[in-house]
Amino acid sequence: MAAADVTTLFHARPFTERCDRIRRGGEHALIGVSTGNSYFSAERLTALVRWAQQHFRAVDLICADMHVDTMLAADGATPEDSGRRARKRVKDVRRRIRQAVDAASPEGPAPGSHLLSDFTQLPEYRRLRAEIDRALDNDPEFAHACREMVRRYLLARPPSGENRDGDGETGRKMTAGLEYLGSELPFFVDTPSIIGVPSSVSCYHVSTPVVNALFRRNSGLLAAANQGFMVVAPKTPDGSSEPWRSDVHQPGKGTAP
Repeated sequence: MAAADVTTLFHARPFTERCDRIRRGGEHALIGVSTGNSYFSAERLTALVRWAQQHFRAVDLICADMHVDTMLAADGATPEDSGRRARKRVKDVRRRIRQAVDAASPEGPAPGSHLLSDFTQLPEYRRLRAEIDRALDNDPEFAHACREMVRRYLLARPPSGENRDGDGETGRKMTAGLEYLGSELPFFVDTPSIIGVPSSVSCYHVSTPVVNALFRRNSGLLAAANQGFMVVAPKTPDGSSEPWRSDVHQPGKGTAP
């Protein structure tokens, strides 16, 4: 795949006007990569990296390696099996990320590759995680958005208005899902303070209820002023965005390719 062709492969839709201004600044793109998600093939990651290299001065990929075993255990796996399967999924994703990094354009910025767990001892990450935990307790709108994200994207359940059984809300699957999501959210709130860049855009192939809460409110927990979010989705042959399934982001249920 020629690097010059990559920009035609994706639709990029900044979430707000502020996100678009940050995108135009072109400082940094963050590509979060979850396990158990068939979207993130080595070929797709390579295309995303090359696309980001054309539009940003710095690019980082982060593998969401935390609490995968917790999600598997909550879905019924034994502790031994959940640990083994989690390690395999993380190993598979890291391999695909390495392939994408190795295939990056030599003319663009060298992409960074990280595990989410690499950042957990940084003061900036710990501060943001504490803010997120407080918001889950004290910010009802944010907490509801997080539960909706877990319900739809991690548990593959309908929105709460369509499904009133309590399992997704109060059961161990919801608790595990909130732990998994909470570990990722610092990078939705303030990637620049963690990575050390002037501004950053998080790129993902779908939007979520949490993004709406962080970027379209006037109070409560909000994304930093130099943090953006952008849906970067593959184009279909007719030039429209590919309608990717909403149930692919499932560390507990998905099957890593």
